[in-house]
Amino acid sequence: MEQIDGTVGNRYTDSDLGERVDRHEQAGTLEVVRIEAGNRKRSRLRVETDNGTDLGVVLDDPLRAGDVLAIDDERAIVVEFERRDAAVIDLPHATPAGVESAAELGHRIGNQHWDLAIQAGSIYVPVEADPHIIEDVLAESLPEDTIIEYEEVDPAIWIDDASAEGVDHNHGDAGHGHSHGDAGHDHSRGDGHTHGGHDHTASHVDYRDATDAGDEA
Repeated sequence: MEQIDGTVGNRYTDSDLGERVDRHEQAGTLEVVRIEAGNRKRSRLRVETDNGTDLGVVLDDPLRAGDVLAIDDERAIVVEFERRDAAVIDLPHATPAGVESAAELGHRIGNQHWDLAIQAGSIYVPVEADPHIIEDVLAESLPEDTIIEYEEVDPAIWIDDASAEGVDHNHGDAGHGHSHGDAGHDHSRGDGHTHGGHDHTASHVDYRDATDAGDEA
């Protein structure tokens, strides 16, 4: 197992570093570590790159998408987040009723302690429960015929300090602005709602999967 202490920088916020990473990507010498966004605050991680390199990582700060764990003339190792499903709701028009619906919607999402992100006039809620539960919780707050659709997104949209350059939402559908890859997620309701240049080395550390008691999961 190779040990890494900290990060070199971030490919999305450091243009020079980004260019170096891009050259490795073009040369086929870029290795990517994909983690769940929920693990980004752990101080010790044991991970594996997409090339099979086993790493023990010690961190002082939470990880961000695009963080570079190591880079030299031979390779670069970069962190990215695993994509996840999100429920996508188009915000209502700014009429008095629309504003009231948006406020009630935010209240209901907050009561469930679900994360929320707003991008280009749409609300993104991570799928933390069965889609039918999400729809039942939100239905009374939505105007009639509101569409709830589902798509995979970069979880960086729910992280305040994430670089916007590291977010790729794959919005390609001309009619709706979203790319929805799983048609099986659409649901219909009878109430009128359609839910459609160096490595870092650390001393020996215990890289257990569990978060240290003092860490935030």
